[in-house]
Amino acid sequence: MSKPRALTPPELDALQLALPVGSVNGTNVGPLEQSLGWNERKVRQGMQQLRRERHVPVVALTKPGGVFIATEADVKDLRRTYDSLHSRAMNNLVTCRELMLVIEDFEWSPTLFEQTA
Repeated sequence: MSKPRALTPPELDALQLALPVGSVNGTNVGPLEQSLGWNERKVRQGMQQLRRERHVPVVALTKPGGVFIATEADVKDLRRTYDSLHSRAMNNLVTCRELMLVIEDFEWSPTLFEQTA
């Protein structure tokens, strides 16, 4: 699977303008998809880019109205987004380690360290 293309600066601008500010104005990904004419993957990738490249405090919770740009009043929701992303990352690391153990089992050979005559 190829890595998705990064959003352009104008696309990031459009997403940043489309995101509501504050939890009281929160939306969900679906309405953002419709208003921008993008698919879900592109919207989520854009939210990630806004966080990483522009340090925009984008909240993305799995609840109605859970997508918005956080204000100082929304620190709890921003923390919940952080906790969710951190948990997912740790889970992915555990999965990677388990896959590496399987790979090592496949690659291991009982004669790997024997000398040939």
